[in-house]
Amino acid sequence: MIKILAVVFLAGSLYSLHASVIKAGEAPRVVRIGILIPESGSAESQTIKGLREGLRDLGYIEGQNLVVELRDVKGDRSALRAAASDLVNKKIDVILTTGTRATQAAMAATKKIPIVFLHPADPVAMGFLKNLKRPEGNVTGVAAFSAEMSQKRLEILQTLVPNLRRVHIFYDENNKYSGDNFLAAQKAAAKLRLEVADHPVKTADELKSVLEQMQVQDGEAILQIADDLVESQGTFLLERAKALKLATLFNAESWISKGSLATYGADYTHMGRHAAQLVDKLLKGAPPKDVPVQSASKFDLVINLRTANAIGLNIPPETLNKAEKVIR
Repeated sequence: MIKILAVVFLAGSLYSLHASVIKAGEAPRVVRIGILIPESGSAESQTIKGLREGLRDLGYIEGQNLVVELRDVKGDRSALRAAASDLVNKKIDVILTTGTRATQAAMAATKKIPIVFLHPADPVAMGFLKNLKRPEGNVTGVAAFSAEMSQKRLEILQTLVPNLRRVHIFYDENNKYSGDNFLAAQKAAAKLRLEVADHPVKTADELKSVLEQMQVQDGEAILQIADDLVESQGTFLLERAKALKLATLFNAESWISKGSLATYGADYTHMGRHAAQLVDKLLKGAPPKDVPVQSASKFDLVINLRTANAIGLNIPPETLNKAEKVIR
């Protein structure tokens, strides 16, 4: 009887061992993430870097249990919808987007696949969703709420330009979101007793014309607000500002290399890591409504001393000490 029990126990043990080996040897579930971006700019590159780092820390390894499908339309925003549809056809598990138009394209392409956006502004104002804490539909993400940072950015401009009295702001007159951003900046300027020179434009040619005809005085500067039209002519704007010896403050570090005096905005690598956490929750089965929108939590000041020297501006040492980076 004891021998029979021993045989049965041994057989059972061998079966359990065999089952565990099969389970351990099973191919891991492979998840597919689509990334839709309007171009390969600095912000997009940093975002993707942060996303990949965050996913790797969470156990997702490309080539093993993760496939990443990147769709970069290289500045051709009219191609975003086709690129979004292509990702949907690839049976992607989650789509990550950067910016307004990429997110809108993904939302138009699918109502089922979860979408995680990274956006510099308020996603409610953009119409992506109505409730940040409990998103409806298939959309959630990470946002920097740039309009709410207007006062902080103007305060930084005041430290960069101690005699600052007037701020020039350009924005697309046809874009409601840009108009709202301008009003937020105007309100913040009033609190700081700064004058605002508003420049609403409708086309790139009109923007260039206004810049070419600008006449400025001492104590003036340009504050950039998030706006696709203005950003499309950002290099021209910065060249003209340099010629006029105007200080400029933009919202993303990528503008430093193009000549902005300073930038203050969200750390996109950090935002990408935040996004990875949301993607992980969605891949594990959480519905978007249970994945609240996250706020960017790290903002960096970058100062370009080369531009400061070119426009004859001395930056106070205490301001330089507060910068995340100083380009010398």
